[in-house]
Amino acid sequence: MSIKSTLGLLFCAFLITATLTPVTLSANPQKKTKSKPFLIQGKLPHLTMMIKMMWDDKDLALTKAQKRKLLKIRKATVSGVQKLQREIMALESKIVLSSNKGANPASLKKDVYKLANLRAKATMIHLRCIFNTRKVLTQDQRDILE
Repeated sequence: MSIKSTLGLLFCAFLITATLTPVTLSANPQKKTKSKPFLIQGKLPHLTMMIKMMWDDKDLALTKAQKRKLLKIRKATVSGVQKLQREIMALESKIVLSSNKGANPASLKKDVYKLANLRAKATMIHLRCIFNTRKVLTQDQRDILE
């Protein structure tokens, strides 16, 4: 087989592969991921979730009194964050839609600052949850969780 025919076969194989390989191109490749409502992402512990997973763990050994207090903290935290989450997502969608329609950034400033304020409130709820949860736990229990 000559070099010309070998190169020709390789070129044909390349064209077939390139033609059959699916390529996804999109001007708007948005992933539908649920974002968290907090300003600080992934760096603060979610103690209530960890405690929920270890609720009856013998090593953690939560007392009945601790469980009552922790449930109260969790309920206040979850309800506060859920309320803010709805507001945050609605406002975020409004800002994105307006921007995509060509809105002047200056016209979005008020909503952007409101969004930042809502996220700050959610972050403060999270920080209070961490603080209050740690107060309920003993040092040994905190060591197990953290």
